[in-house]
Amino acid sequence: MKFFLTVFKKELIDTLRDRRTMMTVLFTSVLIGPIVLVLLSEFIGKIEKDTEKREIYVANITAAPQLKNFLLRQGMTIKAAPEAYETRIAAGQFQQAVIRVKDNFSDQLLKGEKPTIEILYESTRTEAGPSIAIASNLVRGFIQELGMQRLMAAGVNPQLSQPINMERIDMASLAAKGAQILFIIPMITLFGVIGGTLSVAIDLTAGERERGSLEPLLSTPANRLGIVIGKWMTVTFYGWIIVFLTLLGFWVAIQLIRSESLASLMQFGPPQMLNFALSLLPFAAFTSALLMLVATYGRTFKEAQTYASYLMMLVSFVPLLSLFFKQKDQFWQLFIPVMSQQFVMERVVRGEALKLQDFLIPALVAFVLAMIAVYIQKALLAQEHIVFGRS
Repeated sequence: MKFFLTVFKKELIDTLRDRRTMMTVLFTSVLIGPIVLVLLSEFIGKIEKDTEKREIYVANITAAPQLKNFLLRQGMTIKAAPEAYETRIAAGQFQQAVIRVKDNFSDQLLKGEKPTIEILYESTRTEAGPSIAIASNLVRGFIQELGMQRLMAAGVNPQLSQPINMERIDMASLAAKGAQILFIIPMITLFGVIGGTLSVAIDLTAGERERGSLEPLLSTPANRLGIVIGKWMTVTFYGWIIVFLTLLGFWVAIQLIRSESLASLMQFGPPQMLNFALSLLPFAAFTSALLMLVATYGRTFKEAQTYASYLMMLVSFVPLLSLFFKQKDQFWQLFIPVMSQQFVMERVVRGEALKLQDFLIPALVAFVLAMIAVYIQKALLAQEHIVFGRS
């Protein structure tokens, strides 16, 4: 314990002096998540505002007075399509859908023919989605109304064409709807812990090996296990700081959201932060030990970064495994690191009830794997090619 505390204090002071490490922890790992969340909420809020305007762009509306009458009765504001709208839509310079009517629209209707109404849009533009849906629903409603009028004129009950009424009932709770936006929090926090502790873990292992300061440390009376645990707790300490600051940053970011509807959906307060912390703190200890073990094989800082990048690719792939399974949120997922933390945090943002096992099992697995990594690293520090290897 004495050796562990001595090494922990020494490594903590050294890393605090490293401005590069602190910049990585505070900016790359902590601020990027809340910034992305604020930008995402602003983007969604802008779409909501555009939807609330109830505006529709129509080209050649004078050729379809029937359509104009229908749109006005729906409370829509009809706006003329801008000049060269076809070119601008195709180039992504105009993100609204445009309804286009042909010159002979009314004549075709009077003759009983089927005129065409075109909706022009650029499907790859996400911000165009609401206007596309509005335009499509309005045209569909207009067609349905004309069809009913023709049936009535022919003496046919219009209800015969629709023998069944369909009613859509959304059973999703407010928390579940908010989870569609808050999905970013589990993802960012998981990668934030790994990315934030990465530079510290490499500096305390491959960095010391490259600088030649590992040999003097191992020659002290401190035993290897105490040295490894002291370094491991230093990296873990940074991981815990990242967890706290990231969750606090997300909470602050949600308070800054100006859209009232979005703010009411995204429930992320102290209870959610506590549940996230209970899941992430053991995970931070596990990833710290694993990163240190991988970085120990690196003879230089850059080489260790390469090895660690492979590990991060593997970690980023694990959550995707759940997409390939038909059944989700299974008990066995609690035994797989990364997937178990994602499993728990996604249930938190959906507002679902959690059991004690949802926290205990991932924490126990993380602790056991961390201890295995620590003891393997202790054994590695007894090998000459690890301690003295430079090339």
